[in-house]
Formats: sequence, structure tokens, C-alpha cells
Amino acid sequence: MKYFTGALAAALVSLSLGAHARAASEKILPSTISVNSTNHTAVLPLYRGSAHGETVWYIVTDASNAATARRLHVIYSPSLANIGTAATQSARRIDGRLLFAGAPNFAPTRIFVPSAAGFPPSVAKPGGIADAFYSPFVRVRGERGILNAPIVATGNGPFDVVHHRNTEDRVLAIDTKTMRVTLTLARGFFDGKPIYYISPDASNPVAATVERATYVPRLAKAQIAATIPIGVVADGPTDARNGQGLKYLTLHTPLRADATLANAARLSAPFNILSLVPNVAHLYASNAYSPLWGVQVLGAPQKTRITSYDAFAAFSPKPAGFFVNCPVIAFGDSGSAGY
Repeated sequence: MKYFTGALAAALVSLSLGAHARAASEKILPSTISVNSTNHTAVLPLYRGSAHGETVWYIVTDASNAATARRLHVIYSPSLANIGTAATQSARRIDGRLLFAGAPNFAPTRIFVPSAAGFPPSVAKPGGIADAFYSPFVRVRGERGILNAPIVATGNGPFDVVHHRNTEDRVLAIDTKTMRVTLTLARGFFDGKPIYYISPDASNPVAATVERATYVPRLAKAQIAATIPIGVVADGPTDARNGQGLKYLTLHTPLRADATLANAARLSAPFNILSLVPNVAHLYASNAYSPLWGVQVLGAPQKTRITSYDAFAAFSPKPAGFFVNCPVIAFGDSGSAGY
């Protein structure tokens, strides 16, 4: 896996932030309807499609083609064009709706049991498992580029947003009349600043369980050129105000619980460190951003939070060997609860 350091990192930070002042909870994904910095949730547009003759519901966060990104009000992620056919799925559009080649099965029960040390866990079973054809990265027949279009629910309802038998484990509410879905957000840092993102898919089953994501084996076949790195601390500080890392998440937060609207504010995050975010000042300019991240892990114990990728990379982290699909949603509010 690669990671950014030195002058390149500084250049990418400047490119990503732009020259303008950043407002609290500023949206990065243009189509985002709302962000709640108390509950750490976001409301996104919902789309209807089908797979294997069944209704599915999906979101769209990125496109590798600039014109498509503008039309859909999503993030332009040109690096996704390099992902490779083996890590994508095909789809065709019929009467305006996407017909997917594959879909996740959300029926399994998500189970997470920490070990005495917290991580690695004693048991980790994801609540969403993709079939052999599914990937959130979609090539639509007759259309340019790649879409990042994760399926977040299946069927025609009613939708289980408590135990998630037909919804992804991050789905807290779904409204098929107004075509909106509410998702619990992950929290992390970029260049010392809070960032919100979602993590709908992972190529590793343990990571998918931790992230309340769908386990997608096809993502393991992605080309490195389509990815950017993300930093994960294994053993960081565990205090309530400045906790970070997998040990903190597994031993000091309700990671075992199903995510619901009622407990959304109490759910936490490992506070991962992002290496790059889109340039909000020039969202549709060519850039190196990708929502597909190669995980880098820092195993050495840390006493204080790490909030920039340059600082993280200085500790010589190791590649974990898997990918996560983590579209960014908004800059966080450093004054909000939980940051």
C-alpha cells in the first residue's frame, strides 16, 4: 500500500482544502440533505432499483466522470476509473431505474464479541454479505464512468431499522415516499480537522462488522491505482473525550449494539485519519481523491490522538491488506459532542 508524506502530503492538503475558510459541518457531498452533528447522522437521497427480480434501494456518492458527477450532485472521483472490472459490477438502466447484477443479503445477524484485549475480536460476523456479483462500484451499460452506488436496503418494506434484517447496519431510517435515507456517520480527522464519512462496504469481514458495513469480497480485487490510504490506530487513548483506535472502540463504546435512531448519539468511531478529501472549492476539478481506501494500521500504542495523516505516516504503519468504501460527507464541527 502507498501513503502520502512530506511535500506531496502538504500539496494534497492544500489542494483538498482550497483557499476559502471552512464552515462548521460544511457539506462535501453536494447531494447531502442534512447532517446532524449531535446524533452524528446524515440524510441522503435514496434511489430505487432491482437485482435478481427484487427491489433494492441505493445511494450514489461518487462518479468517475465529471459530467455524471455534476448531473447527480455527487463527488467527482476520477481515480475510480482505475478500479478494474473485477472489482465492479454491471448494471443497466431500464425506465430510469438501475437493474443491478448483484446485491447484498442483509438477513444475517451482525455479531461482534471483543476479546479480553478488545481487538482482534473473539467473534466478528457481518450483518450484510454481498453475493458473488455485487460491488458498490457500478458500470452502467451505455453510460460513462463508474458510479459509487451502495445498496442500503432490499425489498418493499416494512424496513427493519432496529435489527437490520433487510437494511444495512448503518441505516437508521428509510422513507420511500420522500426518497430519503438516514445513516449513522463515521467520524475521523483530516489535516487536524474533524470529518464525517460513511463506510458502507469492506473487503474484509471483520472490518465490515466493525464498520457496520456490507462484506463485499469483490472489493479485494480492486487495483491500487483506484485507492488512497486511510490510517487506523490499533491501540490509542481510551478516555471518553479523546479516545481513538480499535481498542477504544471495542472496549469503551457500544460497538456490539445494533445502530438505531435511539442510540445514534452514543455510538462512537475509531477516529481514523484520512489522507485526502475532495477540494470543496473546486469539487469538479480533476483530483486524486477516491472513496476507496487502503487500510494502514499503526500497532504501536499511542497516548494521544493522531489527527493528521502526515503525523500518522511518521510512525511507519503497516498495510492491513484490505479495502473499505468510505465516501466523505461533510466536515465535522469540532465543538460538537463526541469530537
